[in-house]
Parts: sequence; C-alpha cells; structure tokens
Amino acid sequence: MAETRRRHDGKRKGRSVQRQRALDVLFEADAKQIAPESLEELLNGRKVVSTAQQPIGDYGVQIVRTYANWADDVDSMIEAASPAWSVSRMSAVDRNLLRIGAVELMYLEVDKPIVVTEIANLARDFSTDKAVGFVMGVLNRIDEIRRAETAGKSGDS
Repeated sequence: MAETRRRHDGKRKGRSVQRQRALDVLFEADAKQIAPESLEELLNGRKVVSTAQQPIGDYGVQIVRTYANWADDVDSMIEAASPAWSVSRMSAVDRNLLRIGAVELMYLEVDKPIVVTEIANLARDFSTDKAVGFVMGVLNRIDEIRRAETAGKSGDS
C-alpha cells in the first residue's frame, strides 16, 4: 500500500521537488548520524550524485544549509511547538519534515499556507496518516510562536 501512496517525482515540480531532495539529504544525515556542522560534505555529494533521479538543486541546498547553520535554533523551536514530543522521540521522517518546514518559516520567509501544505503532502507520501495532522499542527504552532516573538520588531503589531 505504501507504494500506491507515494508520489513519483514526475508529479512534483520546482520547489516541491527540492523540498523532497532536502528531505532525502536530511534523512540520510539523520540515519548516518551526521552532525549538522558536517552536512556540507554530504550535501556537495548530493548536488552531483543522488539516490533519487534528480540531484538536489539550489532551493534544496538552501534549505539544508540553512538548517545546518541554525540546527539548534530550529530543533529548539520544533520542541517548543511540540511540548509533548521531543525531537529525538519523533520518527526520522517527521523530524526532518518539520526541520524543512521550520527553516522555511523561520529563515526563508515562505508563507505559512505554502509550507504547511507542502510539508503535509510530503508527510502523506513518506510518513503515516497520523503524521499529517501532527506536522500541520506543529508548523502552525511554530508560525504562531515566530509571529509572537517578532511582533513589533519591524513596526508590525
């Protein structure tokens, strides 16, 4: 059944494919226990040779590099938005999906509806049915926390 749920890359385009490639790299790093500060070597290899059909591109690289630079802050934000589940208790897929979504919300300034939809779609394809609601809830909470923390800093209230 998992095979029928997974989308083929041909259906994803642009940034959607790059989010999936970023997930591939972060998941591989997680499985191999590669520290965020050592992600660059793996990332450089995935720009040329990929276990997927299409190597990681610029946007996927931007996601992975941003995570590598801000890993502690990203993981802390995920834990703040999900107090019942520490990052270490989450499945590797869910943990890395949330890392991608958190990076996009916190540092790449992608609009919340886009991030939540894209990450939920990846969760549908690569995780469990329960994961979809979980990642959506955590990402919405990350956006709420981020907005509360930045309220008034740029003249917005």
